[in-house]
Amino acid sequence: MLLALSSTALAGDIGGGTPARGVYVGLFGGGGSGSTGSITQSGTAFFTEAAGGPLSVRANGRSDSSGVGLVGLQVGHEWSYGSNLMPALEIEGFYLAGKQRAALNNPTNRLPEHKFDDTFPMNNAVLLANVVLSFPTSYQTITPYIGGGIGAARISIKGADSTQTHPLEVGINHFNSGANSSSWGFAAQAKAGVRVALGSNAYVFAEYRYLFVDTTDQTFGSTVYPTHVATTNWAVRFNDMSHQLAVGGIGFRF
Repeated sequence: MLLALSSTALAGDIGGGTPARGVYVGLFGGGGSGSTGSITQSGTAFFTEAAGGPLSVRANGRSDSSGVGLVGLQVGHEWSYGSNLMPALEIEGFYLAGKQRAALNNPTNRLPEHKFDDTFPMNNAVLLANVVLSFPTSYQTITPYIGGGIGAARISIKGADSTQTHPLEVGINHFNSGANSSSWGFAAQAKAGVRVALGSNAYVFAEYRYLFVDTTDQTFGSTVYPTHVATTNWAVRFNDMSHQLAVGGIGFRF
């Protein structure tokens, strides 16, 4: 659709420049991939003294890159600054859903191997304040732009699972007494895209985004099974989550 609109715009060059949007709202959605720089799972397993005493666990690893989807809303105001620049201030909120999975290793002299396979379904809310710079062209219907912003992300995890794979513990989720957790983290993004006018008051847009979420700490419940040694609650640290996103949407100016 964007290619067809762009072809129409090129044919309709009127040489008058692109007008600023003033107040505008936009709806958007898209998808991409997300990953975490590293994940650390920490806790203590209370083995008896006859079995060697309490075992401190600090398992580390990196997450696989996995698919994510998003949907959101933006509200902003754009004005003209000379003939070559249109700055805008924008508030944006979106919902981002995906799943992080990681293989974690806990080096210890007590066991030849101590490894976990963790899964973290994430439903995240992101709120950002952006600065967007648009660049008028001689084609009123085509406007490229770049932008960036900072804000916060609410990282919500529901149904987390931590399975010990070496030594194998079948049917044991180490987070079973509390598999849900949430935490706030600093968020920042950069984006670049193009808008194509559908008329005087509506437009569509397509863009690339890079979203960064700083380190967050989550707390999950202890391991509670009749056949498993008791543990403390589990602390999981997610370091520097990154998302590569392709986004499209529709906007309206007022």
